Amino acid sequence: MACFVLLGCGLVLGSAPATFADLRAGVSAGRVDEVHVSGALPPGATGLVTVSLAWRDGGRNRFAEVVQVSDLAVSSPGDIGAREVVTENLEESLRALQPGVRIVADTWRDPGHELAGWRVPGWFAAAALVLWFATVALLFNGAQPWWATRWAWFWALFSPAAVVAVPLFLLVSGPPPGVPDTGRSGRRLTGGWAFILFYLVAPAAYGALTRS
Repeated sequence: MACFVLLGCGLVLGSAPATFADLRAGVSAGRVDEVHVSGALPPGATGLVTVSLAWRDGGRNRFAEVVQVSDLAVSSPGDIGAREVVTENLEESLRALQPGVRIVADTWRDPGHELAGWRVPGWFAAAALVLWFATVALLFNGAQPWWATRWAWFWALFSPAAVVAVPLFLLVSGPPPGVPDTGRSGRRLTGGWAFILFYLVAPAAYGALTRS
């Protein structure tokens, strides 16, 4: 139960990743009426900075980070990487789309932590870590799991898919309804196949999807 309460808190309090283009579209459509901006260049300043943008759209908190540069000549590919680059004044750019949008300049904003791409409060990441340790302890000290061996669950819990593996283990690692704990679990996913699935197949599939 604690796992699902934590997941619910993450969905409510966390921020989904988005882009500056998503923000512009939301402001232009009138869905976004307030934007929090942290780290923007002051008027007349030169150089480049990483700017954090936070807003609410469609009932969900969202965030994006862009690199604001005064002039593209002052930046290099190594400084920017794969992040979005803007050269215009962010406040003026957003107000041009929707004059009534409220821009809040935050002098300091808790960056939180990123979990599975989402930005979550610091306490959430700590609670998730405690839950992960408790799940690992249950794996090695609890009853023999169904559907997959201990080693299979081990690889799942220590993979990037742990954010899904933890609630899945707590939900389905036991026997099916109506089957006693002493019953035979039958064929299960083994550690070797789980390693191939979570460390070879899944990353390759994710990379192919993100490149398409």
